[in-house]
Formats: sequence, C-alpha cells, structure tokens
Amino acid sequence: MRATEPQTRIELAKALWGWNPHPTQRRWLLADAKVKTAACGRRWGKTEAAAVDAATMAITCPGSVQMIVAPTYDQSRLIFDTVERLIMNSPITRAMSKVTRTPYPRLAVGRSILMARTADEDGRNLRGHAADRVIVDEAAYVRDCVIQEVIAPMLADRNGRLVMLSTPFGKNHFYRSYLKGVGAAAQIPNPKSEIRNPHASFTFPSWSNPHISREYIERQRSEVSARQFAVEYEAQFLDDVSAVFPWEDINAAAERGAGGLRRLHAADAAAAAPDELIVAGIDWARYSDYTAIIAVGISDEGPRVIAIDRFNGMGWSAQIERVARFLMEHRVNAALTDQTSIGDPLLEQLRSRLWAMAADVSVDGYGFTTQSKRDLIEHLAVQFSHGRITISRDEALIRELQYFEYELTQSGNVRMNARTGHHDDLVIALALACWQAKTVGAGGGMYARNGRIATGGW
Repeated sequence: MRATEPQTRIELAKALWGWNPHPTQRRWLLADAKVKTAACGRRWGKTEAAAVDAATMAITCPGSVQMIVAPTYDQSRLIFDTVERLIMNSPITRAMSKVTRTPYPRLAVGRSILMARTADEDGRNLRGHAADRVIVDEAAYVRDCVIQEVIAPMLADRNGRLVMLSTPFGKNHFYRSYLKGVGAAAQIPNPKSEIRNPHASFTFPSWSNPHISREYIERQRSEVSARQFAVEYEAQFLDDVSAVFPWEDINAAAERGAGGLRRLHAADAAAAAPDELIVAGIDWARYSDYTAIIAVGISDEGPRVIAIDRFNGMGWSAQIERVARFLMEHRVNAALTDQTSIGDPLLEQLRSRLWAMAADVSVDGYGFTTQSKRDLIEHLAVQFSHGRITISRDEALIRELQYFEYELTQSGNVRMNARTGHHDDLVIALALACWQAKTVGAGGGMYARNGRIATGGW
C-alpha cells in the first residue's frame, strides 16, 4: 500500500489539529522512503512527529495496518497515546474511531488499525502479524534479531515500510540502517514516481528543535558526561559507546593523582590534609566478589581518592571489623554503603561497631535499583568526563573502570556492569563515595574537621 503524499498529510495535520512541524520535523516527514532511519537527540520531537505521521496515514490510507514497537511496553505507549489524543481531540476523527486497551492497545480509525507492542522476549508478541508500516521507537535498543527475524517478515506480505527513530546506541542494526540512507535524505521527494532509493537517513541533534532553548542544552552539557552528551543530545554514533568510562578520562584522572594514593596499613605519610573532609564508599561481598572500600578527600578541585582496601573470603564479623578500622584510620567523616539485600543488616552492624569504638563516623545506606544504580554510575562518569576526579594508578581500580560497560539486555533495557569475567566492586565503591560527597555538598550534612566546617561537594 502506497502512503498518501507526505505534504498532503502535513496539511491535514494542520487542518485537524492546528499542528505545524518545525523545519527538521518537516524534512523528516516529507522524505518518501521504504526505510526511514533517524538518529535523534533528546527532546527533538520524535514522539510528536511519529504520532502525527501515524495518525494522518491511518486517516488517508483506509484499511492500513500500522504497528508501533519499542523495547518496553511503556515506551510503545508514548507514540500510541499521542496518536490517540490527536484522533480523539478532533470531532471529525473521533466519530470514526474506537480504542481497545486489552490485551494490547489497539486504535481503529475507520478501516485502519494502529497497534502498540513491545519488542521484548525477542519479539514474541509481534510474531504472526502483518503490517503496512512498523514504527520502531528507540530502535537502537531493540535487539538485532527482532528487526531481522520478526519485523522484516511482518512487512514482507504487504510490501510495507519501516520507520526507525532512536538515540544511537553503539553500531548495531540501527547504525547499519542509518548508513544505507546517508545522502538519500537530501533527495527531493517525488511521490508520483517509484521510490528510487529505499533508504533515507537523518541526524537530528536536540538543538535542531527551535523550541528548545540553547541554554537548556548547554546546561545539560555540564551535567552529563561528554559521551552521554554526544549520544543523547548530539545524536552521534560512537565506536566505544559500550564503555562507561573512556580510557582518556581514566588516564587523565590517574595522571592528576600520580603518587597520591596509599593502601590500608601503608606506612606512608598521611595522604589527606589534616583539615580535609573525607568520605568513603563501601561495596559488600562474601566469596566470589570482593568487598571494596574507597576513601575520597573533598576539595574545591573535586573528589580525590586517598585510600583503597579490597578483600574477599572473610566472614561478616571480620569484614565489619576491617571496614570500621579503615574508616577510623583514614579519618572518614561520612560513609555510604550498599544497603541492598545483605547490605541492610551489615549497615546496622557497622554502625554499632563504630559506636562501640567511639568513632565519629556517619554511615548511610544506598539501595540499588536499576534506576538508582544508573544515577550513581552516571554521576561518577560526569566526574571523569569533566576532569573533576583524581585517582592514582591502582591497577585493580583502573582495570575495573576500563571494563565497566553498558549492556543491552534481552528485554531492551540498558544495564551497567562489569564485562563478563571482570569485577566492578571498586567502581561501585568509588561511585558511592562520590555520591556521598555530592550529598554533603547538597546540604545533606556538615562535618567538622579540627574546627573547620566543610560543605563542599559536586
């Protein structure tokens, strides 16, 4: 089924809903290609543009079937719900439409159908369907096999079209599709002729949306890592996107701290200044992994690693004793520890032991969820990206930072952890220490050292 002329559908959107695309949305909508791939920065307006495109096709191509697909069910609902609002906000289209919400969202507009499905479980819920067009939102986070083995066959029977929009994530199927259409997007569309190039590709950084202020964009540049900004706002494809901490950032942080680290029980002179505020991060483990503790000094220049301890194969009581003595020896003011699962009772035991030792150390807990871990690690990545953190050439820490990666799960979610065969205990401990420094700086507490009140953080 051939879609109605794109310009006609843009004019229909204006007539029905008073909607006008901004210039790059218009450029994308006018492209007439079998496969359209758009690498989009955050807040470019892809949800709005895709929803208008889907709604107008449903109206102007009676009997068409469109499927909206995303890595998760909630993501697939973003475009679908926008389409539904558009259709139901016009008395003309509302009278001819019907919404079914179970078992999956389905919108009938006259004889046309729009459905929303998830791509998880390797596209199990997509199999057996045929469509005139499939719109894949956050396509870079959909597994290659779903595109190749499930979505492509869905389009075969109807000679259908594929639309993929996403922020980039490595150089997977989304990147390969993008390469096929580079240069084709500049061709002048001619809807009355057969499509000469089946692919059209676009890059739309966030600032190509004229409704987003440049001040907002520049603020994001300072709040996220350089890699995050390049991917999520500039819509760039990066070779090493799976690495959370680029080697150049790790190396620069180590260069800043050459010679400044001491290990537990070392006989060196104290690495921390007498009045320096010290915080620590603690990641617990028992057998296969390591319990890791990192002490960080806070200064106006940023967090500075001053001490590390890492061990395994010890019982919990011995671990509590060793951690407590580390905190006392390095004059730690405040510590943050993993509070998930076994970490909760260990937190209370550590507090009790420090109380018995008359140690003036505040210890807080941090519960790990998928989102809270992402927040924690991305905060640490910002410290590296902007040159705010100082470490030393500790072999184990540097190795863990090098092999800490983003991973795309089968359900289309992004997980951050160590590459298979490597550990991440020191990375987590360092992230916890830097988060505690941030909390202190945000007014989460004030700690005195030799009469000086310190509140600095990042």
